[in-house]
Amino acid sequence: MSQNILLLGASVFFYAWADWRFLALLVVSTLLNFFLGLKIHESEEDRKRSVFLYLGLIFNVGLLLYFKYFNFFYEGFFELLSAFGNTSEYSALRILLPLGISFFTFQTLGYLIDVFNEEIEPSKNLLDFSIFVTFFPKILSGPIERAAAFIPQLQEKRSFSYPVFVDGLRQILWGLFAKIVIAENCATVANLIYNNYENEPGSALILGTFFYAIQLYADFSGYSNMAIGVSKLFGIQLMRNFSTPFFSTNISDFWRKWHISLTTWMMDYVFTPLSFTWRRWQKRGLILSIITTFVLVGFWHGANWTFVVYGFLHGIYFIPLVYSGKMNTSEIVAIGKWLPSIKELLKMLSLFVLIMLTDVFFRASNVGTAFEYLKKIFSKSLFDFPTSLLNGTVLFTTLLIALYVCIEWINREKKHDFEISKYNIYIRWFSYIFIFILILFFGRSAETFIYFQF
Repeated sequence: MSQNILLLGASVFFYAWADWRFLALLVVSTLLNFFLGLKIHESEEDRKRSVFLYLGLIFNVGLLLYFKYFNFFYEGFFELLSAFGNTSEYSALRILLPLGISFFTFQTLGYLIDVFNEEIEPSKNLLDFSIFVTFFPKILSGPIERAAAFIPQLQEKRSFSYPVFVDGLRQILWGLFAKIVIAENCATVANLIYNNYENEPGSALILGTFFYAIQLYADFSGYSNMAIGVSKLFGIQLMRNFSTPFFSTNISDFWRKWHISLTTWMMDYVFTPLSFTWRRWQKRGLILSIITTFVLVGFWHGANWTFVVYGFLHGIYFIPLVYSGKMNTSEIVAIGKWLPSIKELLKMLSLFVLIMLTDVFFRASNVGTAFEYLKKIFSKSLFDFPTSLLNGTVLFTTLLIALYVCIEWINREKKHDFEISKYNIYIRWFSYIFIFILILFFGRSAETFIYFQF
């Protein structure tokens, strides 16, 4: 119990340190969802169980709608009125976004639904449930944990394990390298291009999309690795959130390996009910379920039409897989081999380019800017030489990316991207020192992570 009290104290302190203004909201959310879970389980009548579930859904979804999406719908309403001649003036409300709200509300939503469906029993220990909601490594940017996997770990005494502790440190080191060396160096180049895209040729813009795609992946997977690594130091295993997604050969495989905790949550609680409801429409119903799910995946990221378009496009990319019957195929590329086949390589590259171009919507401030950016990429200037990018920073960042990709390729069959425990001690220590030197000399300061805004 003392271990759990320490974890809860550390988690509350961490969240208060990050933003104390919403600590009361986190406490209220934790208490309400805890008691609703008990009420759903204790109620014998289906009607009462449904009432308590709907109260939880209204509360949790209501938090998201108010804090994250109110201004989006508010502004949209007045824009719609203006289209019909209403010229009333309005101004957006200044609503602060609580840190981690998208993550902890999804966790509690999933918890209540699982209790309602009798897939798990509710936690009867407020201390355990509070840690499930507030556990500091994951509360700001995930992974989005399931109660069935997380809470049982709190109910057992956790003993020190040297291999697990070292593996946690290893993941922290790799996550730190991904964030401040790869992501931040890529950001330097990508920001320069995106902020001045009107004056750059298409060849520079395509490079900007490349560096941003790598930045986005390194930033978020870096955080996930650090969160998982820190959690291991406390004897708690979080779910893997990224599994070398850029080595995927189709879009379905990509989403099984990218932001895994969000994808599986959406598949279980959105896609599965929708596909069951629309099953009479066969493949058309399946496609509609997929597109709806991914529109919500996109919208989950933020109150902007760019994210809606981002999710919609990813849903559209599934259509060929649905009609070819290959939607459920997933495999590790070139298992047991050093190099992929030409066919595998072409599939990986073509998928990466597709995702890279779609990320323009993720990065752009609005849909119009995204289309302007893409339009310029596919202009004649795509074949111009990007002289503005011919400098040491860009070339060296490219070399760092190559190293990053090579290490991830070598470890693509392992439990995480820097799982080198099977190598001899000299290789391991050389790897640690080498990565540490790169962090020390080539790391850039970073104020925050991209996914903190979600």
